[in-house]
Amino acid sequence: MGSVLAAVNTMAAISFDNEIRGLLTVLLGAAILMGSVWLIISTNTGFRLGTLIAISAIFGWTVMMAFIWSLYGIGLQGARPTWEVQAIHIGNPSISDNEADPPPAILDDLPNPIPCETLGDQDQDCLPKAIEVVRVLGNSQHNDELDYIDVEAISADVTAFNDALADGDPRKLMTGGSEEAQECEFEKSPNGTSVKEQYLECEVQRLAEEQRIRNEDLTLSELKGVAPELTDDAERLGWLALGDWNLETTQAAGEAITAASDYLVQADLGFGESDDQSNTFVVLNAYQQGGKPDRLNNGVWERVSNKVITSAMPRHPTNYTVVQVQRSIYHPPVAGQAPSPAEADTEEPVISVLLRRNLGRFRLPGILVTIGSGLLFLASLLMLHTRDLEVRRRLEGEGSG
Repeated sequence: MGSVLAAVNTMAAISFDNEIRGLLTVLLGAAILMGSVWLIISTNTGFRLGTLIAISAIFGWTVMMAFIWSLYGIGLQGARPTWEVQAIHIGNPSISDNEADPPPAILDDLPNPIPCETLGDQDQDCLPKAIEVVRVLGNSQHNDELDYIDVEAISADVTAFNDALADGDPRKLMTGGSEEAQECEFEKSPNGTSVKEQYLECEVQRLAEEQRIRNEDLTLSELKGVAPELTDDAERLGWLALGDWNLETTQAAGEAITAASDYLVQADLGFGESDDQSNTFVVLNAYQQGGKPDRLNNGVWERVSNKVITSAMPRHPTNYTVVQVQRSIYHPPVAGQAPSPAEADTEEPVISVLLRRNLGRFRLPGILVTIGSGLLFLASLLMLHTRDLEVRRRLEGEGSG
């Protein structure tokens, strides 16, 4: 009785919907689809020959299926490509402050992350500011986009958002006297205007100032994404010395930035903790080195030649990316308001995170199944061929006799 109860408890613990039912469905489908074909062939050719033909057909179909898996990256998949953190260096990556733990040699030709005071000063070992590059090398359109702040659009958005809120919503701007409204500095006299209008004006000024800070804190990687000709001109003029590195856009380095951010939060660097000081950081610039060569242009010949050259490479060159971050200035949160834009603290050192691209084994399972099924398919064909030769030999022997 104890064994019966134990068996009943074991059966009750099994999820039939996800385990037993799925297993039975696969076995039943295989028995009906492949077993029916095997049964028809066996009744016409015999048990042994029918079994051998069915096995050959199964492995031949598996070869084609696994080849499509490998070609399109579907079906049975392996580990996906990821970015792996190799080293972290605090400060100037080209200078080692700690002889016991020097930075990797690959970081020696990275530019000094300290911003230059004067653009184009060749005597300084520093990094030009993106906004100064736009001021000097940009045209009138670039400068207008950087300087123009649409206050009217901001005011319309704030007014529409505030009017849509209920009176009891904590995000709604105060209609009476409030500490926030009293602390605001208004350009016009409060006489003749309601407190609500004054607070709306204060909110618009705050949002306009945040937009100005975003424009002033433009990074070179962000500038590379919107105006690559300006960063190319700065590098050509010698203001941006990158050595063997390439300035990468924020969009292109998005996956590497995510991997570096996750690693910094888990590392013992004071990020990700809940305290009264800043526990966040601002992503500055990203640099790339190695990997397969990119196309120089979008011409037909360049596209074809680049595809042929990269496809003919027996191995993938190691691809490195450096993501530089800096601790942000702490802004205490204000109830009912969106968080202030992250602003880098220039007094804090720059942290350089070196990452290496791990290509993974995404298509390896499909390739192994293709090779294994192909060998078994060839073996079954060889057995069929050997059997045909033996049958032919016996028939010729009987005919001669």
